[in-house]
Amino acid sequence: MSVQGAGSVLLDNGPASAESKTPRFFFDLHVHSTYSSDSSLSPKVAITKARHLGLRGIAFTDHDRLTRITSPVPEFVLVPGVELSTDWGDLIALGISELPREGLSVPELIEKIHHQGGVAVVPHPFTNTPLPYAMNDRVYDIIDIVDGLEVTSPKSAVDNKKARKLVEDRAKAPVGGSDAHSPEMLGTGLTVCKDGSVDGLLRAIRGGITGAIIRK
Repeated sequence: MSVQGAGSVLLDNGPASAESKTPRFFFDLHVHSTYSSDSSLSPKVAITKARHLGLRGIAFTDHDRLTRITSPVPEFVLVPGVELSTDWGDLIALGISELPREGLSVPELIEKIHHQGGVAVVPHPFTNTPLPYAMNDRVYDIIDIVDGLEVTSPKSAVDNKKARKLVEDRAKAPVGGSDAHSPEMLGTGLTVCKDGSVDGLLRAIRGGITGAIIRK
């Protein structure tokens, strides 16, 4: 395996496979900065560490806040994002430019996200016991309209295997994010995409053709 460009890895499994030589770009799509009250991870430190890890980009998904930061270098991508609090559990919006208004139901939120050209992802969707941040069985009510599920949550109560099975069964996008609130957690969950641009990443999530890995 060799590194090619910023945030991509070129997989070389032999001359016979063209697919094996396709670049893969890595994104952490669930990162909380100090603009979330429970995070100690500053945007500058997050970007520095992500670049050190060779990631193509990250999404700052602060709680109910769009964190607008310009990337320090053109080859590193900052995906617009937010983690929205709902009555059902948390919902991540990626690729939006403004927050949906308060008081919307989860299906209405997803519609508004799509109207902005964004994608809706359910983070930490299933837990072993009911917890306020997890949608659990409510996921099935929106599985036809949501774009993807996070399958790399570091939370011990989260059932990543159940989430991964559902995206496979329903041809939805597996999404990787670390839910980082501190520097050491960043990059432990990653979305893998063949396209390194924001638009390409969003298209891949809509099409259910991303990958997701847990990085130890």
